[in-house]
Amino acid sequence: MHGIAPDKAERGEKVKKALEDAGLKPAEIYLNRYPHELSGGQRQRVVIAAALVLEPEIILADEPVSMLDVSIRAEVINLLAELRITRRIAVIFITHDLGSVGFFADRVAVMYLGRIVEVGTMLEVLENPQHPYTRALISVIPVPNPRLRHERIILQGETPNPISVPSGCRFHPRCPVALEMCKASDPPMVPLTKTHQAACLLLVK
Repeated sequence: MHGIAPDKAERGEKVKKALEDAGLKPAEIYLNRYPHELSGGQRQRVVIAAALVLEPEIILADEPVSMLDVSIRAEVINLLAELRITRRIAVIFITHDLGSVGFFADRVAVMYLGRIVEVGTMLEVLENPQHPYTRALISVIPVPNPRLRHERIILQGETPNPISVPSGCRFHPRCPVALEMCKASDPPMVPLTKTHQAACLLLVK
């Protein structure tokens, strides 16, 4: 379909290499299997191989580990991290799991109702969050050491309908620190450092 390898033998070799790069070794064992004959982790690796066979410069991974158990999840994340290096591929990793973000990402963009509300390096966003929504997300990450646990920020109310976005700051109906002006003014992105920005009126000087 993509005209990458018109010769059948060459196509076969590309498929085998993609499967093996995705961790399915030796590829011959998996070539003729049906989906029901593969585990959840193996099926996810087949999806990654299908992307690799096109030799992309960027992979968009939308919740790539959300349906996997913890051990398989770590394997798939490690695989994507390895492919970034071995194949020099940029990965846009979309997830609700901020634990994965801390392990995987170089830069982080936090979105709420379709708008980026904070962006920066992984350490800037996770260790020094400035937007109330980012702080709430980070506050509920499980911490195994009870001495390091912190107060959780539990957001009230339901996420608004994305078709009918609230006026002003779209987060204000659920924001624990919202002011009256937040209902009327949509905050601009405020530069905090050269690489860190957040969209909150409380940050505007």
